[in-house]
Amino acid sequence: MMYQEALQLADELKARFDTGFSASDKESIMKVYVEVLRKDFKRTNCNDCYRDALIEVCNYLKREKKMKEKCAYSLLAGVIIQDFESGKIYTNANLTDEAAENYLKKFPKQIQMFGQKPDNWEERIGKIVPEDLNEELVSEIAEKLKEGVTKKQIREDYKGYLLGEKKLTNKLLESYLKAASEKADKVEDDDEKSEE
Repeated sequence: MMYQEALQLADELKARFDTGFSASDKESIMKVYVEVLRKDFKRTNCNDCYRDALIEVCNYLKREKKMKEKCAYSLLAGVIIQDFESGKIYTNANLTDEAAENYLKKFPKQIQMFGQKPDNWEERIGKIVPEDLNEELVSEIAEKLKEGVTKKQIREDYKGYLLGEKKLTNKLLESYLKAASEKADKVEDDDEKSEE
């Protein structure tokens, strides 16, 4: 169902608002509710739930001028996230893929607050760590770390470094630094164990 169709159907149903809804009207309200708002219609024993649902649909269509987009993310029950830059607060009712991914770019460890997420969420936020790091470069950086060279100095030294034909990006360099730190720490732990 497209925006214009939903708007037309909502207007037709609104005309019968005071006279009462037939069984087919109620089915249409449930259908347009799910299509427009992308959430389940909760049926109750009172007939006002259909009126309330229609009002909610009409208000949303007038305010947003579009159908609600299906979001690949959903928050766990009771969780809200806040974008401190814009001041917006997001719940499952107003969460969009863009809002969720912007939040996760800043706070990737907060992924546990999401009950549903795409399998490729790391890739979508641009935080995926390459699996196949050049082992020679990892060892080289690990040696420098063991010698006491600071990470800041390593970042400066490897700025613009060519890895094959590709330039080493800041994001990739951070992955190398992390892997090298882990390797340097492991070597130190092994050395301490062998001395004992």
